[in-house]
Amino acid sequence: MIKKGYKVLIVMTMVMFVLAGCAPATPAATSAPVATNASAATTAPAATIAQPTAASGTVTMKGSNNATLVYDFNPAGLKANRPYTIAIIVKSQTAPVWESHLIAAAKAGKDMGVTILPYSPATADNVAEQTAMLEDVATKGVDCVILAPANSAAVQGPVAALVAKGIPVVYDNTLGAGDDYLSFVGVDSIQAGTIIAQTIGAKMSGKGKLLILEGVPGQQTSDDRVKAIKAEMDKSFPGITYKSVVANWLFDQGQKVAEDTLQSWPDLGGIVGVGGNSSEGAAEAVAAAGKSSQVVIGAFDVQSPTVAALKAGKEAFTISQGVYEQAYYSVAACVMALNGQVVPRQIRTPITVVNAAEVDKYDESPAVLKLR
Repeated sequence: MIKKGYKVLIVMTMVMFVLAGCAPATPAATSAPVATNASAATTAPAATIAQPTAASGTVTMKGSNNATLVYDFNPAGLKANRPYTIAIIVKSQTAPVWESHLIAAAKAGKDMGVTILPYSPATADNVAEQTAMLEDVATKGVDCVILAPANSAAVQGPVAALVAKGIPVVYDNTLGAGDDYLSFVGVDSIQAGTIIAQTIGAKMSGKGKLLILEGVPGQQTSDDRVKAIKAEMDKSFPGITYKSVVANWLFDQGQKVAEDTLQSWPDLGGIVGVGGNSSEGAAEAVAAAGKSSQVVIGAFDVQSPTVAALKAGKEAFTISQGVYEQAYYSVAACVMALNGQVVPRQIRTPITVVNAAEVDKYDESPAVLKLR
């Protein structure tokens, strides 16, 4: 009887040990280990973030993959980790295209939760004013600077000084000299110049005389576009004779250059500008000479004077370079850098040939962008 009791007791004890050993197994498998695995799975993409990350206060000073041109940049949903202050310095306070840049930057600041400080020289493309602005922002406690340089080489020193203080610099629209910038956001100006040449060359049927209106010498955008137009003309349109004259992006200078050229080349067949409103000035000169049906005119950018000239039949086409995206993406590059994220070094915006029928779709004049 006692032996039977011991047997029962031994069996019951064994059962309790088995249950005690097995019971925790289910919670262990479904709680802590699963949470750890889920965390690892959801944070794995952090490998693409600059190390250390923004949590430690590190700022990304130079973008990655310089040889990779990023055409599908998409900052949708991007937010600042804290309320950064970002300065944007453009080339002019009078040219509509630069007002459009400031509007787009302000909208990006609102979307991303940062303060935007706008700067623009009173005199268009004034290097001394821009230099003073760059020196000023260095004392204002800004976290990042967006710059459209009036002269690509002249800004190298002031930009280097900002970078030395730990303030990243993004080039908006126009690339500056040196290699210490964070990112460049804009079109490939060589590609843009090639497209301009191909478009005007075809519209001139590959023959005749062409006037190229240069922008401001020393600005990468103008220099590269003019260089590419000439190269493509030499390559693909040997029947076209061309010359280029500085018009400094300006309506009045474009008008004067066109008037003078019509005197020396009364059989002028085409005019192209590489930016600003020089093409619109040239169109006025051509119209005044009664030669609008003879001279094919191409412009650059989609601002209100260009929209009006296209709709009036004074110009045959213009080039959209994604002005809104250039400024908006520049703010995004700053925010990503200040968050400690990896930032593309070369962010490209689209190049589109625009005619009168679709000009409203691409209109980037200030009045339109304020409503976007």
